[in-house]
Amino acid sequence: MDKKILLGGAAALIMGFGVYATPASAAIEFSYSGEAAITADMSDACSVGTFDLLDSTAVTLALINADADHTGADVDDAQTILDDALKTGKDCGSDTEDNPVWGVTSTWDWAASGTLANGLGLDLAADEVAVSGSFGKFTFTSGGDSAVKAARTNAAGDITVTGDDLGGHTAKTAGTAGVGFLWAAPSVGGADLYVSYSPNSGTDGLTDAEHQDTLGFGIKFATDMLTISAGMENTSGAACATQAANEGGGGVSLVAAAAGKTLKDQADAILVSEACGDETLTALGVSMAAGGLDLNAGWSELDSDGGDKTVMNIGASTALGDYTVGIDYVDLEQTYLFTAAADEQTKLGVNLATNLGAGVDLKLEFSTNDYNVAGTGSHSNYFAQAKLDIVY
Repeated sequence: MDKKILLGGAAALIMGFGVYATPASAAIEFSYSGEAAITADMSDACSVGTFDLLDSTAVTLALINADADHTGADVDDAQTILDDALKTGKDCGSDTEDNPVWGVTSTWDWAASGTLANGLGLDLAADEVAVSGSFGKFTFTSGGDSAVKAARTNAAGDITVTGDDLGGHTAKTAGTAGVGFLWAAPSVGGADLYVSYSPNSGTDGLTDAEHQDTLGFGIKFATDMLTISAGMENTSGAACATQAANEGGGGVSLVAAAAGKTLKDQADAILVSEACGDETLTALGVSMAAGGLDLNAGWSELDSDGGDKTVMNIGASTALGDYTVGIDYVDLEQTYLFTAAADEQTKLGVNLATNLGAGVDLKLEFSTNDYNVAGTGSHSNYFAQAKLDIVY
């Protein structure tokens, strides 16, 4: 819940914004909110250890053999390196699970908002300024939301799991890292239009920035029962690094780059899973409510010169008395720059929540995770959590 403090009349300073006087009729409301949580987690930690905690000595030897001349391993050897690394993975030994694992977290945020005498609205938060009026709303921030994310009506697809995780839907391209703006146009006939633009992904505005001229569009159309969203964002990026630079050239050793890391991190270091070069993000989503059931589904694809990512999600939730029950399914694929192999993952999550009163919620969550890193074989594990959520 938000706590508000009214800074009335001639407030001499608007926090975080370069305005040092306001009209006497303006009123700025300062609010703060936060969340504290106590969690108890259980997971299939032993299977994660078997799969991910690799023998760094054996991996180092495998990499040295593949990079005998210290100039960079051949791409053809990359899959062999990963296969050898998997074979040398440690078993749990005496380090078995000690569930549950307890956790405590606490966060808080602040915001300020108000309307000036001329009707111009201001919304301020950390590193963010939004101006609104008859023209809609302009939000200026660093690394903010893209128009694709602002328009999205389906779930993010980011289910909490144990082990390697590809995340959820891609929310923006790498070009949105710099300072830019998001324009939410006035709604017309149930349609909401969003436009985002980031001129430069760097902080200095120079032409050597990795991405420049990032432009995004998003639209969301709502009817009585159905909401549909679509979005696209494109950025012009520097050419992907050369194979030699990523695989040991330029004095960078493969051994130093990958030895001792998890299998996923090794695959990322050797094969390069990050998107690079020009990037295009496309997304579609739908949500609807019918008969007490809320449904949503979505698809997104990040297309680049390397490291593409495709995500599909389906979700449903409903209220059963004092409880809210939901189920989510996510299917993901992450490609690499230097091989046809890809990471594949499917996640299934079930959650239940109920309000205990006075801003306190009890939440229960269970998920399964099936994944395959760069074609090295499928693995599965589970995650479960009980959470006491306190919102203030």
